Amino acid sequence: MKSTIKLLVITLVILKNFTMLSQEKLLNDPDKIQLITVVEKTFAQGALNQLNVEQMNKGFHSDFNILIANGTNLFKLSLAKWIEVVNHYKNSPDKVKSGIRNLNYKIEVLDITDSIAIVKTQFFRNNELIITDYLSYIKFEDSWKAVSKISKEHISNPLKLEL
Repeated sequence: MKSTIKLLVITLVILKNFTMLSQEKLLNDPDKIQLITVVEKTFAQGALNQLNVEQMNKGFHSDFNILIANGTNLFKLSLAKWIEVVNHYKNSPDKVKSGIRNLNYKIEVLDITDSIAIVKTQFFRNNELIITDYLSYIKFEDSWKAVSKISKEHISNPLKLEL
């Protein structure tokens, strides 16, 4: 019994130190801090919670596409069309009142290699995982821009999109 408790305590100490080192490494990397800010302002808040298309234009490349599998075909939703969808939602009092786009999120993975990055986000409504997104980013000059996104919807049409 004592050895089990001792092992548990040692394991917890190791995990705590690992978590602290990971957080410290993240906070000391300016590219990661900048990318997290872009993801939060332009995607999680801009495109979803705040419906702020001005922010979307800042964080997404003009040639950005959402890639959606349709059987063996690939449907591409351009940034311009996505902004139309967001504006349509934003201008519909019933849709805004529904709260469908009021989501909690977490950045699950953020991996940078020089000037490219991949970000995995998970979105929750009422503590239920509804969407997992993978966004690809490229750093152009001094700012990160999303260039593509693929998604896994954990429930059917979670944002009630009319594409």
